[in-house]
Amino acid sequence: MAEYSNPIDEREGLEEYANFQGLRNTVSAESFSKEDLVTALNIDIDDSLGISRRKGFSAPVTASIDRDIWASGSICLGVGSNALKLVQPDWTVTTLRSGLTASKQLSYAIVGDRIFWSNGVELGCVQNGANRTWGLEVPTMSVAVATGGTLTAGKYQYAVTYLRSDGQESGALRAGTIELAAIGGIALSAISVSTDPAVTQKVVYASPVGGETLFRAGVIDNSTTVFAIREVRMGASPLLTQFFSPPPAGDFIGYHGGIMLVAKGSRLYPSEPYAPELFDFRKSVPFADRITMIAPVKTGLWVGTDSQILWLNGAVPEQWDFKVAAEYGAVPGTLTYGDAELIGDGSVAGDSVAFFATKRGLRAGHLGGRLINLDRDRFAYPIQERGAGIVRRHRGMAQFVVTLQGAETAGNVAA
Repeated sequence: MAEYSNPIDEREGLEEYANFQGLRNTVSAESFSKEDLVTALNIDIDDSLGISRRKGFSAPVTASIDRDIWASGSICLGVGSNALKLVQPDWTVTTLRSGLTASKQLSYAIVGDRIFWSNGVELGCVQNGANRTWGLEVPTMSVAVATGGTLTAGKYQYAVTYLRSDGQESGALRAGTIELAAIGGIALSAISVSTDPAVTQKVVYASPVGGETLFRAGVIDNSTTVFAIREVRMGASPLLTQFFSPPPAGDFIGYHGGIMLVAKGSRLYPSEPYAPELFDFRKSVPFADRITMIAPVKTGLWVGTDSQILWLNGAVPEQWDFKVAAEYGAVPGTLTYGDAELIGDGSVAGDSVAFFATKRGLRAGHLGGRLINLDRDRFAYPIQERGAGIVRRHRGMAQFVVTLQGAETAGNVAA
């Protein structure tokens, strides 16, 4: 749109202007151009750079949710009175989990019909309208002694896993060992009992004499604490979850390329491929400082820390190529997604782009590792501890709306 300026009252020295770029505070007002604004209260600036009055606000549809709202399709979750709640289609709510830590924001990731959540202290999974544990704890070591049986003399290994009602199996510790001096069997006792109500059974594994691979020797009820191994069937199912654990309670989570990603402090923990409830902690990836954002997009992964924005390109963590896109950090909680057509000339559509606030302004993490400056360094906002963001389409406009919260130090502004 061409600049429009029309004197409307020469005696008063007034003129009409309609080509505004928005707020600016990175230079003094004396250096402003006509398109710069000192104050903009309750207005929208559309793509033609014209101004219109912003509509007011309405009452919330439910007062039961006060933070950490998230939605995908017909599923909507949020936190109210430090409880995780499911919002029903009629705007009533169902409490799924109480007693969440008050000062911790929830991060969500969806895999099929499972919505995983974590806040750095607590974690869980919402499935079929109910909350359950995310992953299963690993059983403690059982006690093994020789007993009667048909096993030949020699060295054997054994292990136990928990089995959830939906078929999810826990990890297992390093296998125990026992040496049989003569033909006999192995009597296990003190087999741990899971306190998880979804665990219904346990699986006992044993190796053949002198073997390294453990095979399924039996399935017992969760309440059973003894089992006798009298033969080893090598054709049975092998133990596939040894050394795996449930995830840590991450500060931020995301799902990318069949792998669940959990950020805890300065380390990023990837799950096993297509197994979002099984983690090998030996595969964790260290970063220079605290991770503040995980933002998967179609072609890679954006990671924000306290001091950097990084682009990780590669199919699996072992193949990631790390590229530092910016030497400043991301503001926790401000991540949201919008269609790629909202950026640039709109020629790329159908794929999601990550939108987030940083310590230097608002940014978009595009496909292929392009970090796009949305405010062109025109406006420096106070840097605060955390925030929230949403992409809003209204009156033909697309807006990235961010609110920030937390302690602010005098003079601590983006620049």
